[in-house]
This record gives sequence, C-alpha cells and structure tokens, in this order.
Amino acid sequence: MDQLPTTPPMPDYVPGEEVLTRHKEAIRQLFKFAKIGLQQLQGYYNLADSTVRKILQYPEPERRRPTRTGRPRESLNEQEVRDIVEYISSSHENRVLNWV
Repeated sequence: MDQLPTTPPMPDYVPGEEVLTRHKEAIRQLFKFAKIGLQQLQGYYNLADSTVRKILQYPEPERRRPTRTGRPRESLNEQEVRDIVEYISSSHENRVLNWV
C-alpha cells in the first residue's frame, strides 16, 4: 500500500521565542521617533537583523482585536433608547437573536 503524503509536522513551540506586541511597537517607535539604529535595537532586544527589519516593515501596528479600532461609539439619545426598548418588548420574536 502506498503511503499517503502528509504535511510536515509543526515546529515545536518554545515559550519565550515570540516577540511580544508591546516590544514590536516599542521597536517601531524607537526607530522612527528616537532615531535609534538597527544594531542598537538588535542588541537591546537580542533579536536577529531579519527579525527587526520584518517588524519595521509591518504595514500597521498590531492589535489584539483588529476589528476594534479604539474609537468611541456615539451614544444613543433618549428617543433611540425608547424606540429600541419598545421594539424589543413588542413581541417575543424580537427578543431572540437570529444569527442566520
């Protein structure tokens, strides 16, 4: 029987090998605003040249939840709140969430 091709195993996860997001953001800010050189950043964070360059080439800062931009949502006024309460209390079907 022929052996089916398989995907290669995932590399073993080694805790501490990843660069934390706050350090990535700090590297970008130190390079851009404080004009700290690449070699100094590599030495301070103990990272390879390719890793630091990759971090600096990110198109935008990372976020824990990319869909959340941090902008506050406008509050509802009193009439909008009343309309929502009236709609929900008008029938039981309006109280059920329908995700379809």
